[in-house]
Amino acid sequence: MHRPHSLNSAALGLSSLVFACALPPAADTETASDGSTATTTDTTTDGPGETTVEDTTPTTTGTDTGVTTLDPPTGTTTTTSSTTDDTSTTMPACLAECGDGVVECDEACDAGPDNSDLEPGACRTDCTAAGCGDSVVDYPDGEQCDDGNTSDGDGCSAACQVEAGAACGDGLLDLDQGEECDEGDLDPDDGCGPNCQLEPSGATCGDGQTDALEVCDDGNLDNGDACNPTCNLKNTTSLFVGAQGQLGLKDGVGGDARISGTGGLAVDLTHLYLADAQNNCIRRIDIATAEVETIAGSNAGMSGFVDAPDGQDARFAGLDAIATDGQTLWVSDGMNKRLRAVSLTPPYAVTTVAGSGMTGVADGIGEAATFDDNRGLTYYAGHVYMVDASAAVLRRFDPATQEVVTLAGLAYENGGDDGIGDAARFVSPRYLTSDNSGMLYVADTNGFALRSFNTVTGHVGTFAGTGEAGYVDGVGTEAAIHRPRGLASDGASLYFGEFAQHTVRQAILATREVSTNVGQHCNGDMVCPGGYGEGFGIEARFNGPFALAYHWPSRSLFVLDSANRLIRRVE
Repeated sequence: MHRPHSLNSAALGLSSLVFACALPPAADTETASDGSTATTTDTTTDGPGETTVEDTTPTTTGTDTGVTTLDPPTGTTTTTSSTTDDTSTTMPACLAECGDGVVECDEACDAGPDNSDLEPGACRTDCTAAGCGDSVVDYPDGEQCDDGNTSDGDGCSAACQVEAGAACGDGLLDLDQGEECDEGDLDPDDGCGPNCQLEPSGATCGDGQTDALEVCDDGNLDNGDACNPTCNLKNTTSLFVGAQGQLGLKDGVGGDARISGTGGLAVDLTHLYLADAQNNCIRRIDIATAEVETIAGSNAGMSGFVDAPDGQDARFAGLDAIATDGQTLWVSDGMNKRLRAVSLTPPYAVTTVAGSGMTGVADGIGEAATFDDNRGLTYYAGHVYMVDASAAVLRRFDPATQEVVTLAGLAYENGGDDGIGDAARFVSPRYLTSDNSGMLYVADTNGFALRSFNTVTGHVGTFAGTGEAGYVDGVGTEAAIHRPRGLASDGASLYFGEFAQHTVRQAILATREVSTNVGQHCNGDMVCPGGYGEGFGIEARFNGPFALAYHWPSRSLFVLDSANRLIRRVE
């Protein structure tokens, strides 16, 4: 079983305190192929001939809730240490070089590059032994989590299954308890398991028969046609909110509403939330009816900085990513250099939970923390993770203590290095999601890669991408990625928007295989015309897909199509 998108948080207490100052971000203009423009805050350097509208990715490490992810560092052992927020931290005991032909540290084997002289299945290419308790979520073996131990009662069971919360089975989606679904029963094999974790399809995909958990099966594992390789999307697009090419701020139902086209998306059981960047407000959209309501920020689109008990009286500036635990919506308020919280109980009170408004990368509690270019956010196991794009670091916010800590990367030191904590490097991390197993994924936009972050071990890895701009479907680092933006996960796969290539792509977590779901690309050419057209697979047309959110109850992937000023639905 695999985990779905950015809902929870994980275990790690590395906190490297970094201070730095920089100029405030400027408003950039992104010009689409149809001549329309979209403006957001972006302080990082774009590719040749480009100016960019980007989002922010939050990153951090949380309490030990019993979840881990792919690509842990080789040669680590678990050592628990107590930090200021009582988080359990896995620290590296020694670092082995996988593929050097020498068995080191905790490697189970090492037969040289790719372990090519071993029998298939004899050894993992990451040189660690597969199995529960190794800090690696072994998706093909049915693991849902792996917190580096085989104990019960810590959120991840001795069998590496997510432990059910007390509210599981009550029919309410309790994201703050780690639930991915809740159908009001504890029955297995209905898509939502007895521990309120998704039961994703894909095991029998490609056999030509649509099984219980599948929405389609066209007899192949190709993408870009009428069924994706995990059999949970027909790759069919439709207009959900907005009118093509019409920028505005208007509440209404579906095509009668107007949005700006840039910002962030988040989802709970019944609603899709939009941080409407150019309109400086938060919109709530009923997924069943497509009715749009502005719940926080000015209806006149005014920018500013105001907290308020009534969300309508609040003001934002430079909205970017958002994330939710089902009770609170966390908002990356980029130009105000603050992390804001919006209560999802009317009248939607808005408060500032971290950041002083000063530019920097200082860790601390509440206003003692500073941000430079806070972007992508995701919620996992009690913590909010975020990225600071200009500073190239991953950070974490603890809602209970309001403490911000830096987990990975070294402020203002750019690169593509994998590693633990401040030994890792990012180029321009801007978007973030969680697969709910303990692994976070970062869209390193101008690094032309998808990076992984293990919340148990603190290891940053390269999940896919060559590090050079291009567009080639393939496996892991053999796939060429152009400039990835918004991320979402359904628990079996990552989905990401290729903004300048006008497509949505899928990367299967178990195999790291990257393929194209919808849209038509230009083979990585910098000049690539976007367009608009509903349809399925590569017949559909997009113009700057910006942010994504996956909604399991409706089996829908929502895409913020920036230059078309729309939210599109892929089913």
